[in-house]
Amino acid sequence: MGRLNDKVAVVTGGSRGIGAAIARRYGAEGARVAVVYKAAADAADEVVADIKAAGSEATAIRCDVAQTAACNAMADAVGAAFGGADILVNNAGIYLLTMPGETSEDEWDNQMNTNVKGAYFAAQALLPQMMARGGGKIINIGSIAGETGIPASAVYCATKGAIKLMTKSLALDLRPHNIQVNSLSPGCVESDMNAGYRAELQEFMDALQGRFGVGNPWMVPDDMAGTAVYLASSDSDTVTGANVMVDNGYSAF
Repeated sequence: MGRLNDKVAVVTGGSRGIGAAIARRYGAEGARVAVVYKAAADAADEVVADIKAAGSEATAIRCDVAQTAACNAMADAVGAAFGGADILVNNAGIYLLTMPGETSEDEWDNQMNTNVKGAYFAAQALLPQMMARGGGKIINIGSIAGETGIPASAVYCATKGAIKLMTKSLALDLRPHNIQVNSLSPGCVESDMNAGYRAELQEFMDALQGRFGVGNPWMVPDDMAGTAVYLASSDSDTVTGANVMVDNGYSAF
């Protein structure tokens, strides 16, 4: 028996990186999974195929979470496919290197609209389904960037700080509806989202490795999946408003 049997999980940004790892693990735990993607249809279809091969149901749903109407349409598609949602993982995100004095308004808006606005309105769109089903779980993917500064990342850090406090407020608002809201904050994870920036960040990563004293500070997407299962399962029914750091100990320093 999987820990998520008979549950319907929606994972935004589910075609790659952390989202794909969580979607696959949810399928392995018995959930029916909506793999939500913005553009990478082929990659989303691969995740769906993997989940089906493992014995669970899955479907790919296209949605740009930065568009509120698209979030509402996504929720309708989830309802049509599975009858409603029990779990939402707000993983869709954008990371851009943005130096002070050189940041464009579009760079600000793109990160804020996807990372913060998208998480809020995806949750809002699915709330009626969760309420109708007697409760649910919302897991907002934060970041170590919501806890500490990262070079050339002020806007991204701002979005992840916003996720942390939005999670706490939503947890209070939704507690009467038996909906637990938590954030899962990864450390430095190698993923498609930051693949183009790792060379620029290497000096920071070298300093981080020296701070740790051992090993490679980079993590991989699968490192997040186990905690995401816990936060989606009944094991975490008394956990809400928490920010769970999965960062290889970085935040302990």
